[in-house]
Amino acid sequence: MIHEDRGTLVKGLLAGLAAAVAGGVVWGLIVKWSEYEVGFVAWGIGFLAGIAILTATGGRRGLPLQAIAIVSALVGILIGKYLSFVWALEDVIGAQFADEVDIPIFSWDTVDVFREDLDAVFGWIDLLWAGLAVVTAWRALAPEQELATEPAAEATDRPPPAP
Repeated sequence: MIHEDRGTLVKGLLAGLAAAVAGGVVWGLIVKWSEYEVGFVAWGIGFLAGIAILTATGGRRGLPLQAIAIVSALVGILIGKYLSFVWALEDVIGAQFADEVDIPIFSWDTVDVFREDLDAVFGWIDLLWAGLAVVTAWRALAPEQELATEPAAEATDRPPPAP
C-alpha cells in the first residue's frame, strides 16, 4: 500500500481542484461563446487535473493521488456542465422575452433547476468523455512500476523470434 504524507495530499488536492475548476470554467466559456459543447474538453480536464497533481507533488504517484485526480476531474466536468447550462438557459429565456436575462450563477434556485434537468444536461456521450477524463487522470498518476510492467507483459505474449 502506498502511503502519502498529509502535505503531499493537500498539495495534490489543491492543485487538482484548481486545475479542474479552471478547466471547467474555460469549458463553460467555450460553450457560451461557440454555442457548441466541445466534449473532448472534458477529457482535457481529466488530463489537466492529473498533470497538475503530478507537478504539485513533485512527481509522486499512487492510489490516493489517483483518487484525488478522479474526483477533481469530475468536479471540473460538473462545473463546466453547470456553467454551460446556466448560460444556455439565459439565452433561451432571453430569446423568449426578447430581452437580456441575467440568471444568477450562485443561486440555490439555479442549482435546483440544474439538478431537475440533469437528464437533459448529461447524455450518453458525456459519459464517454467523463470516462476518458477519469481514465486519463488515473493513468497520469499510476505508479511507475505499474506503467513499466505493462509493455513487458505484452512482450511476453509474443512467440520468440525464429532462428
